Amino acid sequence: MSNPTQRLKFTQLAASIALVAGGAAFASAANAAAPAKGTNISNVASASYTDNTGESKKVNSNIVTTTVLQVASFTLVSDQTKTANANGQVSLSHTLTNTGNGSDTFNVAVVNDDTRDSTTDGYDFSGLKVYLDANKDGIPDSQTPVTSVTLATGESVNLIVQATTASSNLNAGDLGKLTVSATSTYGSSGSSSTTAGSGINKVTATDKGDAVRWNVDTVKITNGAVISLLKSASVSNVDATLSIGTAREVEYSLAYQNTGNTTATNVTITDVIPAGLVYVPGSATVNGTVLNDGTGDTDGYNFTSGTVTFVIPTVVANSGGVLKFKVEVNQNTPAGTITNTAYVDPDGPGTDEGKTPSNPTDVTVLSIKKGTINDNQTDAYADADKTSATAKDNQIVIASIKQGKVAEFGASGQGEPIVIHNTGNVAEEFNVSVNKGTAGSGGLPSGSIVTLYQADGVTPFVGTGLIASGGTYNLVAKVTLPANYSGSTALTATLTTSPKSDASKTDTLNLVINDVTRATVDLHNGDATDSTTNAIADASGKDKGQYVETKTAQPGVSVNFPLVVENEGATGDNYNLSTSTTLPTGWTVQYYLADVSGNPTGAPITNTGNIPSGGSAEIVAVVTSPANAPAGDQEVIFKVTSPATGLTDVMSDRVTVETNRVLSLQNDRTGQVAPGGTVVYKHTLTNNSNIIEGATSGSLPFTLTNDQAANGWVTSLFVDIDNDGVADATELVTGTDLAAVTGSIARGASVNLLIKVQAPATATAGTPSAVILTIKPTVVGGKSVTDLVNTDLTTVTTGQVRLVKEQSLANCSTGAVIGSYTQNNVDAKPGACVKYKITATNEGNANVTNVVISDATPAYTTLKVIASASPVATNATLSTLTAALTDGSTGTIAAEKTPLAANTSASLEFVIKVNN
Repeated sequence: MSNPTQRLKFTQLAASIALVAGGAAFASAANAAAPAKGTNISNVASASYTDNTGESKKVNSNIVTTTVLQVASFTLVSDQTKTANANGQVSLSHTLTNTGNGSDTFNVAVVNDDTRDSTTDGYDFSGLKVYLDANKDGIPDSQTPVTSVTLATGESVNLIVQATTASSNLNAGDLGKLTVSATSTYGSSGSSSTTAGSGINKVTATDKGDAVRWNVDTVKITNGAVISLLKSASVSNVDATLSIGTAREVEYSLAYQNTGNTTATNVTITDVIPAGLVYVPGSATVNGTVLNDGTGDTDGYNFTSGTVTFVIPTVVANSGGVLKFKVEVNQNTPAGTITNTAYVDPDGPGTDEGKTPSNPTDVTVLSIKKGTINDNQTDAYADADKTSATAKDNQIVIASIKQGKVAEFGASGQGEPIVIHNTGNVAEEFNVSVNKGTAGSGGLPSGSIVTLYQADGVTPFVGTGLIASGGTYNLVAKVTLPANYSGSTALTATLTTSPKSDASKTDTLNLVINDVTRATVDLHNGDATDSTTNAIADASGKDKGQYVETKTAQPGVSVNFPLVVENEGATGDNYNLSTSTTLPTGWTVQYYLADVSGNPTGAPITNTGNIPSGGSAEIVAVVTSPANAPAGDQEVIFKVTSPATGLTDVMSDRVTVETNRVLSLQNDRTGQVAPGGTVVYKHTLTNNSNIIEGATSGSLPFTLTNDQAANGWVTSLFVDIDNDGVADATELVTGTDLAAVTGSIARGASVNLLIKVQAPATATAGTPSAVILTIKPTVVGGKSVTDLVNTDLTTVTTGQVRLVKEQSLANCSTGAVIGSYTQNNVDAKPGACVKYKITATNEGNANVTNVVISDATPAYTTLKVIASASPVATNATLSTLTAALTDGSTGTIAAEKTPLAANTSASLEFVIKVNN
């Protein structure tokens, strides 16, 4: 039993762990959701203890990870009710749909009776078989029965069950029942959904058995007529975007047949036309004879209020016919499946038999993805519709721009728009590409840039997003020609659009610039000289040469360069200020207006403001290197660019960075060691200088002292060359110069040093030993560095605890381990259980006290409490906090052991369940 003080400490620790775990220690997890496929559930245990010197310590275990697997789901619909004669064959249609997140194979079967309960029926069927009806026309695809069906995600098929009623000892009104079932092979590949690692996956079933669905069909015996009704469609897919109505027509066929023993009277067929379809007047026929749509005539057929009705006065036994009528899919009906089921009443409305459904029939409205791009907001005309007579010229023309000016096409209030029209029947995203043509042959000159923007002309265009069927999306295109280009030759760029999912359906729009007039700008340093040596690319006017000025500074210290911008164009213009140099990380350039003395004034600017034709602006460029900038020269090329005309000029200056040295050594360390044992301390030497350190032999001399060396303590220094944290014999430093071992240390790079300390076997508990490492860098480049010093303090202790965590799949009912414990990754499905084992071992040679092993239920899981099995402590006592946890809760689990003798262990085991 722990003392009250230690109990208070433990309670505070457990509370803090619970908060880190994500909530109060006893939070309910009743509404937890299943984690997504592939979710990794990771967990680390911890332990606290007091060593023989009275010092409180804490240790963490290794990480264990559980990975969540895929789940399955499907539907089977629906129960059917029909009539039949004795010894008569009956067909019943059902729809199987894979609603899971992966392909699945379903075993299908049919058996007598209702397997959901023990209710008896009047007779059994013979010749039970299941057939595939993939096209959903009510007729088996072949005469070969199926026992399994493989469906992709979201795919569905019809299953036709055929059976023959009993031939004797039957009375009218007797009911026979059969059960048709589908079983997911992915969902039923294991044995029990309560056993970790089983193949059962959570599905949304309300029937018993996670991996099984079934329907129960009922067939009533009659001595009279039995009418079957099979429905089929002339086409299964329709393009609803077609303008010709006949191309969107579907002809339904309703084949009725009397398979009973007597004549049926007033057989009534009804079919309600679903939304998205419109009846084609005058299209109905029976056995080839045209029928009248109106009521009150003698053919028994009428169409009213969206419903087809056909009454046949008599249908003798073993006879039938076919009713046909046409519907038209409404133009631009959204893509999807239109399911239609007809009904037949074998003896007219108002009698006992009621309506019997046909098989369901699907017509898929195809997803048609297409569109156009033009200059008309309301007319979605395409390239093929181009005609000057109707102003459908399929182009936008700008008559004239100044040299360097950005030509804007489609901007609001500036003429014709650029419009993408979705002429398909589903929402779709459209790609837009730019063809600049061939320079010299009517295309844009080499170096031209065409950028696309959203309708505001400011926000860059990255994609249209989904455009609704019939919707539009407006673009702005900006054409920037090379700064040195001018001329009167018409230039053309072409925009091409296509649905993102079908790049073959393209449409185009031409953007035309008829004339570009000339303009110029000059950037120089403002003095009387004109530097032209080694002229740099893109420079013009004065100061075209490289390094017009050179200035020297320490790292991180700013230098100022004077600049003058002259507008040599015909009209006023303004110029953005930037650099054309790709500067190293951390370098900055800021521009300021110059005062009368040529110094920067006011806030930083990014634009000169308007400069009139023939005018100029005096600017100061302030260049700042980072604090760790390397010593040496850095070219800075200043640049001015007109946002209006695109005109640009550049000028080169140079900054020389002086040498600066900054070295750091981290950190002082403390540790414990048993008599005769060893401990290794890691230190990191980092070069934050702006030069390479250690490049010269003898530049990093060091000393290493141990104040207990005279008492038998041994100290060694290693350079961890392979960075594995292990003091390898080949990494031992035998001299007094680190540079001889580390070699060059790049700017910003680090070297790990390992100091190994060994206590003599005669060392007594509590004895301290101080090791001091001193590195004395020599002067390099005229710069010195203060000595670098770290101190490691080692204390002798006779008790040391190591913590190891393991995991295994477990039986959720018994808590028994499935397989064996491991520190490796474990895979588990939602609803599966995992068992953790945390073992604390005293590897010292003296007792330790107040050992508390602590762990917490990780995210996506809850505690699984099993009578007398979870949690379990071996050679330890469960805490009262753990005892308060209940099944399905979350929080901290802990066990306590005091004392824990040398070379002995104590462990804690508990079971968690993955949320489902």
